[in-house]
Amino acid sequence: MELQLAAALKQVGEPFSFQLTEPLLPQQFGGRTVVCAAPLSITGQYVFDGKGISVEGTVKTCLRSVCARCAEPFEEPLEFGFAERFCKPAAIEEDSETYPFEGDRLSLDQAVLDNLFLHLPLTSVCRPDCRGLCPICGVNRNQTSCDCEPVRPISAWSALDAIRNED
Repeated sequence: MELQLAAALKQVGEPFSFQLTEPLLPQQFGGRTVVCAAPLSITGQYVFDGKGISVEGTVKTCLRSVCARCAEPFEEPLEFGFAERFCKPAAIEEDSETYPFEGDRLSLDQAVLDNLFLHLPLTSVCRPDCRGLCPICGVNRNQTSCDCEPVRPISAWSALDAIRNED
């Protein structure tokens, strides 16, 4: 994912549009493997302000996910916006949230990956009305029904209630 900056570096303040489509190899993050079922589609614009490049864009893809309720695989659309700043390494301050670039080429790889990881859902559900797995027999309740008795939730206060009821 690379932008050619030659024209932008000569025209301070002039915005340039871009559109990129790149496949993404499986990535390890937070103990899980992130797999895209479709290439990343990135659209946006960038501008050189005389000191650095500001890039804004939108990323669209489709993730291969596993439902947190029924454990079935499914494809999950993902779309997010991002805005990042890039500067020459000598101009980057120690605590800044700026990405480096050299010459007249700018790689969006790390910035897009960082933003993708920030926008990953904590849990994925195949559909809002997913009934999940039976906690007793383990059958997928979207495909089969079972005769298991529903598990009654235990109150955090049940032990205290039992003591109170003894008196």
